[in-house]
Amino acid sequence: MTDIDDFLETAAKLKSVKRQGWVERGVREPESSADHSWMMALMCMTLPFDGDRNKAVKMAIVHDLAEAVVGDIITKENWEAGGTMRAKDKQKLEKNAFAEMVSSLEKQASKEMLSLWEEFEGGKTSEAMFVKDVDAAERLIQAFRYHKAGNFCKPLDGFWDDKAMSTIRSEAIKTLIRRIIES
Repeated sequence: MTDIDDFLETAAKLKSVKRQGWVERGVREPESSADHSWMMALMCMTLPFDGDRNKAVKMAIVHDLAEAVVGDIITKENWEAGGTMRAKDKQKLEKNAFAEMVSSLEKQASKEMLSLWEEFEGGKTSEAMFVKDVDAAERLIQAFRYHKAGNFCKPLDGFWDDKAMSTIRSEAIKTLIRRIIES
């Protein structure tokens, strides 16, 4: 018997974790980490991809789950002016939180979720690379939506500049972003 109640209660906290990048830039009513993960899962279901789509969707769902425990942490590498810790320290903190979260689940479910999270963090498989592209794309598109609505205090245009776009490998995803931004 596993204690799924604790897991689900902890996971549900992701719905109230506001994306810190938007909070830092004064976005009114910023999306939550759960909102972001849901949109990523939907994008993984619909964007062109030749790999294991079901695995990518699952990976998108769990990729930020540790934030239900540790919050959405901006790293120094991602934003020197506002980052709170180094990426390697964040990854260690999140891995420990994630492992603790899934430890009460049935062994197979726990193992699968931890494996998906680690694969995403490693970024080496076609699924992990695709989900990382989707992660960046969702962030860029959301930044553009906030910008277009005038929903910010600090500028958001750095989210869709050449540097931000350069993190995305997929030309199909870059084309989608450009279409949205240029519309």
